[in-house]
Amino acid sequence: MNTAEFLTITNAIVPDRIALAGPNERLTYGELQSRVNRLAQSLQAKGVAKGHNVGVMAVNCLEYVEIYYATASLGATFIPLNFRAKAEELSYMIESTDIQTLFVQERYMPIYESIDSSQIKNVITLDFEKDPYPTYTSFRDASEDIPVFVEIEESDTTLIIFTSGTTSLPKGVELSYQALTALVVNTQAPPDPVSDQQVMLVSVPFFHIAGATTMMSAVFSGRRLVLLPAFDPNDWLSMCENEGVTHSFVVPTMLKRIMEADGFENYDLSKLELITYGAAPMPFEVVRRAVDVFGPEGKDVGLMNAFGQTEATGSITFLGTDDHRLTGDGAEDEKVIQRLQSVGRPMADIDVAIKSPEGEILPDGEDGEICIRGDRIMRGYHGREDETDSALQDGWLHTGDVGRIDDGGYLFITGRIKDMIIRGGENIAPAEVEHVLEEHSSVSEAAVIGIPDVEWGEVVVAVLIPNKDSATPSDADMTVFVKERLASYKAPSSYEWVAELPRNHLGKVLKTDLRDTYTN
Repeated sequence: MNTAEFLTITNAIVPDRIALAGPNERLTYGELQSRVNRLAQSLQAKGVAKGHNVGVMAVNCLEYVEIYYATASLGATFIPLNFRAKAEELSYMIESTDIQTLFVQERYMPIYESIDSSQIKNVITLDFEKDPYPTYTSFRDASEDIPVFVEIEESDTTLIIFTSGTTSLPKGVELSYQALTALVVNTQAPPDPVSDQQVMLVSVPFFHIAGATTMMSAVFSGRRLVLLPAFDPNDWLSMCENEGVTHSFVVPTMLKRIMEADGFENYDLSKLELITYGAAPMPFEVVRRAVDVFGPEGKDVGLMNAFGQTEATGSITFLGTDDHRLTGDGAEDEKVIQRLQSVGRPMADIDVAIKSPEGEILPDGEDGEICIRGDRIMRGYHGREDETDSALQDGWLHTGDVGRIDDGGYLFITGRIKDMIIRGGENIAPAEVEHVLEEHSSVSEAAVIGIPDVEWGEVVVAVLIPNKDSATPSDADMTVFVKERLASYKAPSSYEWVAELPRNHLGKVLKTDLRDTYTN
């Protein structure tokens, strides 16, 4: 199935519903389809077809969605570019994928002009005028409103998303029409013209898998997709109130900032049904607070944790709303608190296994590499055959994450293979130590790393953000606290207290940077 049909189907059912809402403009599904048709015709006239790659360098906007569906309808490949990347990384993304058509916003034009872009044949400006480039509106509206139909193979690549690179250039993950169709069809239903429309607020960038997939799932289900160009907690809250938002996805740092926003209690979130969080580990203190703030005694909003990867076209497991609810029953609430430290159970269309380094599936309770299989697995890393062969083995995607599955089927992430600490021959999972440290009343957030040591090979170092108004405990007191809860060899050898941790654009802690900082 061509993903362009997500829009075609919904337009046939509910053409007059609002499809997209931005700060200054709204489009119905009928208007969106008309714009997509015109844009596809204009792109086709410029030679865009199967095998042609189309890039976008912009914040979230209505045009972004139009460009994806026009590109898909032509069988071309869509490449959303991370505008926060360094110039060297952007040059690599453009050159390695042979982008020949690029849409760019004014704020990112200096970046475009600073990199080698000689291969690009067509440049279209999205929100400004600059000779000799055509403006987006004039380019799109130069053609007629006539649908374009191109035969595609479900295995063809429709989307390339670059994963964040910390020690090397980013990798382009190739996702097929089949992978995206499997995600959407297995998790969404076409719109019901009788029921009330759901409203999805997207505040993560479209160049991230969690943002890109909302362009498809929201459209296929007939939701109104509300676009936030850049995240701000008060803007997020205002959008929820003014647009009657029912669903939203946030990363953990966003959720924390939302709860800390000025006037949080005064915003009307009565329409909000579900907040899904993911894309980075959630500190236990934050999710525990969110259960109180958004639970039945607070805003009465459901919470869901989604763990996924770009290579799996999004979510692999989820921790549902029932797993976030405290009942007042001590024994049951203790189970909930334990589950809140997991990322839930596998999605129905994904197989999850924990494997040893030898490739054997391990029993419940044992730590190993998280491996998955299903129709949503990537085609591979663009232009990187060796890395593709390493990641895809015997139909399984090796995620690089380390974890274990308990007897209830809940998956617990305990680290990354490359982040695993080996002290004196003993493997230590950083996440396990971090969870314990974050139980301490003086700790707001913890990041645990291994640094080289002559005697032990590696030693454990904890980098901690203190809780406000809490006294800083001594290293000895912290070690006693950890050893009361974990094997003694897992206790950090030192504790570094900092105001903030280095993070990427989605809030993931950059442990490579921490290791560089604390390695002598």
